[in-house]
Amino acid sequence: MDACDIAIVGAGPAGALCAWLLAGAAPDRRIVLLDAEASPRHRPCGEYLSPGGLGVLDRAGLLETVCATGAKRLSGLALRGPHGGHAVPYQPILGLAPPVPFGLGVRRERLDLALQEAAATRCRLVREARVSSLQREGDGWELRTTQGHRHHARLVIGADGRGSLVRRACGLDRRPSRMRFALVARAHGVDHGEVGEMHLGPLGQVGLCPLGDGEVNLNLLLAPASGGLLRRMPRDRLLRAALAATPGLAARTRQAVLGPVMATGSLPQGCRTIAADGVALVGDAGGFCDPFTGEGMSLALRGAELLAGALASSRGLAGYAADFNRAIGRRRRVGELLQGLIQRRRLAEGLAAGIDAVPLLGRLLVADAAGYRRG
Repeated sequence: MDACDIAIVGAGPAGALCAWLLAGAAPDRRIVLLDAEASPRHRPCGEYLSPGGLGVLDRAGLLETVCATGAKRLSGLALRGPHGGHAVPYQPILGLAPPVPFGLGVRRERLDLALQEAAATRCRLVREARVSSLQREGDGWELRTTQGHRHHARLVIGADGRGSLVRRACGLDRRPSRMRFALVARAHGVDHGEVGEMHLGPLGQVGLCPLGDGEVNLNLLLAPASGGLLRRMPRDRLLRAALAATPGLAARTRQAVLGPVMATGSLPQGCRTIAADGVALVGDAGGFCDPFTGEGMSLALRGAELLAGALASSRGLAGYAADFNRAIGRRRRVGELLQGLIQRRRLAEGLAAGIDAVPLLGRLLVADAAGYRRG
């Protein structure tokens, strides 16, 4: 059996960054980072990092590493409704400023690989280690993998995504109140600028994120009333129908060459608590939210930073839970409120019209979502 101080299950952005930060804060700490895959792969993800997420990477000393993956710099975010909308540049507003003055469109497999390789210089990275069971043993936890290996850890960090085995095994699962599905594809032949885009359409919320080399990420968060279409239509037809029905994208995507269209499982996921005795959850394992401006990966990185900071201090898991609720919990509640609004068509159109008529509203919304800070 392999004994360690901390076992991190899942080497996506949250898990890999957490490993990098924890090992850097305490080099003598025995940390093992377990990932189920042989190598990072393309996943259904918006592939967007906000200035706030990049601020986390900058403070961790990894911003240049991620930028060197061929990521596309973005100068702002466009919020568009049925009647148009404005592109909001990442610039200071009312004493708030982005921690990094740009966003990034970054291919998920390249981001994961860059962060995993960095973490592997500080701790032990084990690939093809899919955890199959987790149970209490003595003063810690015993983890078993499908390959028959066993690990004993005093602390387990679940960074294993929306369907987290760690969350379920520790009794922290909570039934979600609703179901939401998304479709994601990379595409060529789409006219785009230097900004990320979020569009409100009749079939759902459509994000467009430039990735560089003429490629964009297209992601559709289906409206609740449109979820049933996923059972009746092929994925590519449904995504094309949503694009054709979205005013700001219809003409621009008519000749788009779509790559494989991937579907997610239901996105919302409940979680009783993100920290318990000897276990912590980070990223989507701690419960998924519906971010209006596509900052899911950035929130995962911020969660990893909060967890590592709390564990490096005397505040421990209780401190992490408090910091999480104050920082990410508030952002999630704002996201839930916005999603509640845009699920009602008239309210959604009113919100979009308000942002279009009063550009300051859009700038404040982007500042909050992108993690602007005072000073």
